[in-house]
Amino acid sequence: MASQGCDKEVENLAVADANNHLGIHLYKLLAKEDRNVFFSPFSISTALAMLFCGAHSETAEEMRNVLGYEIANIKDEELKVCFQKIVHSLENHPDSYTLVCANALVSHKEFLVKGDYKSLLLEYFKAHIQEVDFVNENEKAVKQINEWVNEKTRNMIPELLDFLDPATVLVILNAVYFKGFWLHKFNEKHTFLQYFYNNGDEDNYKQVDMMHLKENFLYVEKESYKALELPYKGEDISMLILLPNSKDGLSNVENSLNSTFIQDLKQGMRKRKVEVALPKFRLEYSKSLKQQFQSLGMNKIFNAGAHLDGINDSKQLLVSEIVHKAVLIVNEEGSEAAAATAVVMMRCSLLMCPEFIVDHPFLFVIYNSKNNLIYFMGRVDEL
Repeated sequence: MASQGCDKEVENLAVADANNHLGIHLYKLLAKEDRNVFFSPFSISTALAMLFCGAHSETAEEMRNVLGYEIANIKDEELKVCFQKIVHSLENHPDSYTLVCANALVSHKEFLVKGDYKSLLLEYFKAHIQEVDFVNENEKAVKQINEWVNEKTRNMIPELLDFLDPATVLVILNAVYFKGFWLHKFNEKHTFLQYFYNNGDEDNYKQVDMMHLKENFLYVEKESYKALELPYKGEDISMLILLPNSKDGLSNVENSLNSTFIQDLKQGMRKRKVEVALPKFRLEYSKSLKQQFQSLGMNKIFNAGAHLDGINDSKQLLVSEIVHKAVLIVNEEGSEAAAATAVVMMRCSLLMCPEFIVDHPFLFVIYNSKNNLIYFMGRVDEL
């Protein structure tokens, strides 16, 4: 029986808490490695939730902590119901935007996946189940997986995988696609070239297409940064931008973030007429996440002896790789984003109108403003 944390009235807050917990921890690790970062905590969380449903013992315990289930107080037996509600709610969103979440389980034809596990993925995650021949038709199998991802992400991610070890027996896939239109569109006539200071360096500037708009947005000024929320049509998904006060202040802002930063920010945000300048940009990000998950404390699933007997009775089943790819396009009309994860097992009164000029490194999230669930998250350090 599902707990209060998964009742529809509370808009899947438990999954959002767990998802954002993982998202912030992953973001902080990735921000230390790459200048530009873009990924989908939701895609990664969903793929790993499917894997968790087949894990037991210490393997499940590690996953429970890293994936945020412990902190969000989600009991093991409630998890699949929580995700079932999320998947169902995504199928019933407003027509004003497109948001698709697709799941799949691809297994080697001679690898016996337990019927109960397949049924669970089908019922709770609406997963597409497919058998392929990873040994004798490896290239064909990779092609089939890439074609599935390409179709689900509306051709934004044509190739998630370039290679799979023939010893692969199982691939768990999640693909998320979002296309939203700004509630307040930027007028193309007001887009012109302006400097963006790459890496927050005054001497390292580049001319970029900067979009301009003066409108009422949710806005707040904090000690080291200001935040603005740009809603998409439908008004339940928004882009929240955190802009450091100093050009080189992004890492300080990042260090101050915790998994409840959206809720904390929203308490202080007020509607203000704001002068906004935002660059048009496109991000493409591809990453193996195995090392990051090991750093966060998830080790047993990658080693022989992993307790994944909910999937198969073999004691040799382990996760060899977690591959994630995400693409984002931001322009005058709105945003288009897609992400895919493969778990391979081997916002003016009488006050002055504030300016929000995004001409230096910043971070952003695309999230559900009803339950704060982060679909996508990233940083732009250089354009």
